[in-house]
Amino acid sequence: MIRRARSVLATLLPIVWVICGGNSLAADAIGSAPTDLDALMQRFAASRGVRARFRESRHLSILTDPIETTGTLYFAPPDRLARHTTWPGRSSVVIEAERVLLSDETGQRVFDLNTSEVARALVGNLMIVFRGDLESLRERYSVSFDSNAERWTLDLEPRSRALRSVVERIHFVGRGWDLTAMETRESNGDRTTMELSEIEVGLSWEQRDLDRIFSVDPPDDTP
Repeated sequence: MIRRARSVLATLLPIVWVICGGNSLAADAIGSAPTDLDALMQRFAASRGVRARFRESRHLSILTDPIETTGTLYFAPPDRLARHTTWPGRSSVVIEAERVLLSDETGQRVFDLNTSEVARALVGNLMIVFRGDLESLRERYSVSFDSNAERWTLDLEPRSRALRSVVERIHFVGRGWDLTAMETRESNGDRTTMELSEIEVGLSWEQRDLDRIFSVDPPDDTP
């Protein structure tokens, strides 16, 4: 169950913060920066569909070199998330409500979030972020936010013992309204860093496109 929860963690967090950082193209955000966490959460609440390229480096204590992956992330409100890895191999993780679909070279699997307290807590807590519910976020995480004219940082530390068994801390750094870096530190000492590019927000798709994007076997040129 812990291994599955870590897979959900790797899928959800980058998508959540793409939504936050990708809104820099909005007219009222040019030349500005979030002065407080309330402003960032308001961006979440106003977000629509999101697409972004990612490059991830996963540092495991049992390995000398990091594991590098690249691919595309998608979010469609209210609760559809997808992570399609294209290098070094092809794999997909698709989350729809309380169901997780996984696909890689070994086949396809379905994971019910109700079977894992940790995974269910992670998804439920981060959906609070999507809704822009800062009060509930602070109930579940110890939140530290700092901002100046050049940059902002945000740290989240889980309050629940179940979630702390997987996640120690999530650290974000941004400039303006853009998220520039993020790092997830796990309780076992492993950590994951993520770089994001080609971020697009405010997207809407027709049903046939949604069916392809949130499939575990998407086409090479998903719109």
